[in-house]
Amino acid sequence: MKRRARIAPLLFLGAFASARVYAQQSVIVRDPGPGPVGRRLAATLAAPHVLIPPGPNRALLPRDSAYSRTIVVLQRDVVIEGRVHGDVIVVGGDAFPHPGAVIDGRVVAIGGAVYESRLAITQGGVESHGEFTFDVQPTATGYALDYRVLRAHPSPPLSLPGIYGVRIPTYDRVDGLSLPFGPAVTLDTGYYEIDPTITYRSDLGAFDPAVTGQFAFGRQTRVTLFVGRTTLTNDDWIWSDLVNSAAVLALGIDTRNYYRADRAEALVYHTFDATNVELEPFIGLRAERDRSVGPDALASSSPWSVFGRTSPKRMRRPDPPVARGDLRSFLLGSSFTWDAQRVRTTVRLTNEAATFDVSARRFVQSTLDGEIRFPTFGAQQYWLTTRIVHTFGDTAPPQRWSYLGGSGTFTTLPLLSLGGDRLLYFESNYYVPFQRFDLRILGAPSLTLRHRIGAAGVARLPSFEQNLAVRIALSFLRFDAAVDPDRRTWEFGFGLTMAR
Repeated sequence: MKRRARIAPLLFLGAFASARVYAQQSVIVRDPGPGPVGRRLAATLAAPHVLIPPGPNRALLPRDSAYSRTIVVLQRDVVIEGRVHGDVIVVGGDAFPHPGAVIDGRVVAIGGAVYESRLAITQGGVESHGEFTFDVQPTATGYALDYRVLRAHPSPPLSLPGIYGVRIPTYDRVDGLSLPFGPAVTLDTGYYEIDPTITYRSDLGAFDPAVTGQFAFGRQTRVTLFVGRTTLTNDDWIWSDLVNSAAVLALGIDTRNYYRADRAEALVYHTFDATNVELEPFIGLRAERDRSVGPDALASSSPWSVFGRTSPKRMRRPDPPVARGDLRSFLLGSSFTWDAQRVRTTVRLTNEAATFDVSARRFVQSTLDGEIRFPTFGAQQYWLTTRIVHTFGDTAPPQRWSYLGGSGTFTTLPLLSLGGDRLLYFESNYYVPFQRFDLRILGAPSLTLRHRIGAAGVARLPSFEQNLAVRIALSFLRFDAAVDPDRRTWEFGFGLTMAR
């Protein structure tokens, strides 16, 4: 099918005409700043791309358009409604993927934010870098970009982020609605940020106080602090807060186990970077007092949901009890990112050396999360994600256990039916879009072949579980089929492309 970008009358004429006129102009990154973002931007600008230069109005990639390469937008917002076979990078503005948009690469906002739509498809994910930007200076041949820290400008010492201080809420089967509220205190032109909050948890009837701090010392060193009472989980790697909250509210499916804690934590980070590599080691201390939280097996009520409110396998599914006591630990780890030639690798390793006052337990728990993603043939992509948890020394208490099973991991097993202080999980995906059938508004249908293998247990790993699965998707609609090859059991699902 032949693709071409059409010009929407009046609304898109200025932005698209500017892109065609200035696409051949030279854009250089004179000061890339620290970290890999500026260097990746320079590499993008050195490769074929479409340039949308600075302008007074939003740029629009209209619904009936298709672009064969990466789009770079300078000093203006961009609304994405069409199809982009590459990345969308906006410098000094925000990006708004609208329902029906399909982006084969990433959506990156530098000096702004990406405001996602769950009805848009972004194969490479999104990045928002609001702490810095690049000033755009006209030159004789085009534009020059210079790194600038946004926090270097005066910030109000007291503000109300969110909606008059009300932050983004979450919803789960333990807390019900968690609604944080609080001001933000900014000192020393934004380098020191103190964020006190009170979180109301509707099903517990509790008001949880907490204070979070972010302190920057130069471009590469920062300190984070947290002190407060909260509800914690080790399973937030399965689904994001937004996806899990939506699943709980609509279907009564909660892919997390929970416990309550009073926690104090301090971490120091330092960043080392090169052109395609970023390494950020950290070191810190943590102290917490833990206790179990409902529901239990005798629960007769639960937070509201459209479906599954009274089900013992959904909203009334019991939380495993934890060992009540004090836990003190030393933290050491690092995050690593390598990004070059459209191959992106991210790894985060956390080591927690802990003492627990119950039975005088001592253990070291290492947790590794990793992903590698790269294109294969044409618009096809492959990505592999993994999570590994291993405990050395004494058996870790239940509040340090992780779980597998059900939605988000092994769909042929009961939800979170495998758990312990050791876990190994690998998930591979091969994504094939059928671009020959690229439909207006809906985009191209796609097929994803999936393989999942892993296990979780206490002190040792049991026999490995496997799922072979296929996903057929069109825009935000998807159909999933998974089989356990050992038990020969099948699981089918139909819904929105919002989660793994």
